[in-house]
Amino acid sequence: MPLSACGLPAAPHRAVLDEINALWHVAVLKPEGRGRPRTGVRALHLGGVWVAALGCPRTSFARTAPLIRRRDPQAFHVLHMTRGQATVSVGRRQARVGAGHLVLVDSSRPYSGYFDDPAGVHSFVILQFPRAVLRLPPRAVQRLHAVPVPLGPGMGGALSRWLADVTGRAEEFARADGPLLTEVTTTLVASVLGDAVAPADGPGIEDRRRALRTQIQRFIRHHLADPLTPEGIAAAHQLSRRSLYTLFEEDGHSVAAWIRRERLERCRRDLSDPLLADQPIHSIAARWGFPDKAHFSRAFRSAYGAPPRDFRRRATRHEPTTTPHPGTTTGARPASTLVVGGTPRGEGP
Repeated sequence: MPLSACGLPAAPHRAVLDEINALWHVAVLKPEGRGRPRTGVRALHLGGVWVAALGCPRTSFARTAPLIRRRDPQAFHVLHMTRGQATVSVGRRQARVGAGHLVLVDSSRPYSGYFDDPAGVHSFVILQFPRAVLRLPPRAVQRLHAVPVPLGPGMGGALSRWLADVTGRAEEFARADGPLLTEVTTTLVASVLGDAVAPADGPGIEDRRRALRTQIQRFIRHHLADPLTPEGIAAAHQLSRRSLYTLFEEDGHSVAAWIRRERLERCRRDLSDPLLADQPIHSIAARWGFPDKAHFSRAFRSAYGAPPRDFRRRATRHEPTTTPHPGTTTGARPASTLVVGGTPRGEGP
């Protein structure tokens, strides 16, 4: 018994648009230009996966919120351009997809686009498959969303040739071939997209982001005594402010909270040092970015379990310290190891 397939070679454009809408639940708008353009489509249903090769003139398309509410397969859509070019928009992100590239979008999120090659001729393959197929972390998938991925040598080329062969020979496959065709198709797609997140010829994207975060943290520590702003930190590392925030959020912190923690740690070290006992507490606090005495006292007590004055008296009496090597930072220790005996008395430096 043959696989479920449909073929509308050189069919009227409206018939092809209806077929696309039935398979992928997108609204395809009226093609540009005069005349009655004719379009082709060859679609193959492999079970949970749809694969189709299409051709069309300059045309707009959109997956709108009403369409999502009407029916959402909760799947990924992949557009692979083989001729011409297209633009795909998801929120504020816009992808320019040329021949030899693919782009991933989520059926549960509105997206839109248009085939707009100046020559007016477009050929492409569309896939629809369940989200679980990718077996990639959610954050990795988010970074891939609406980002063009080139299908170069290796697995990318293998995927491109496979899609052309599968759609070109759709009528030759039996229903029993469906599971194997599904496995090969989804494995190739997952491999290509996985390589796009973590290229095999270099460190993975998580390693690179971790290294960048470490570099930024080293920069902040070096400038803790200087005025620091997210804009200045981002500019020093050629990042947008949003990218900086995201980088720190991945580690469970906000930028401001991380800076405040490091500055409080510098204050703790100085207050613990007998060699600095003659320096006023408010001077130490101001040196590390806390010019407001009351604010510093509250922040310090929240972090270390005692007001700065009580902490200094007990630390220098019970915890002799030496000046640490420049550039080193110790983590904040629990309050029980910092407050030795007694109940902390009033706040204030």
